[in-house]
Amino acid sequence: MKAEIKFVKTKDFIKTTASGQLSLEESKHVLSHLAALNSQDDLHDILIDVRETTSVLSLSDIYELVTEVGKLRHSFRSQIAILIGPQHDIDKARFLEMCASNRGFSVNVFYDFEDAVNWLMCPDDNELKI
Repeated sequence: MKAEIKFVKTKDFIKTTASGQLSLEESKHVLSHLAALNSQDDLHDILIDVRETTSVLSLSDIYELVTEVGKLRHSFRSQIAILIGPQHDIDKARFLEMCASNRGFSVNVFYDFEDAVNWLMCPDDNELKI
């Protein structure tokens, strides 16, 4: 069982609007930070916690973000779990999963922290998703 997971809380290293909104530009900023944190010589699975944010991203913004991840592919070869809150649009989250999967990335979105960690720790043993 592997145990190299980086936990990333967006509030720890990015700025949001006063209401906690992430824009497309802020989201790209997050990806750049994650790529730097997860450089080739230090590959970890990643859990991104965005529960305390809201998103104003459109479907085309989400598609653009996944395209941006493709440019940073070397830093995102491992699994990525995204922890969302009830205020997030599940359809947009599933769209993100689909776009990422179509490009060869292993991304899953979760509401529950323990489910996300379990998926990262034992990806072959479960298919837990929201």
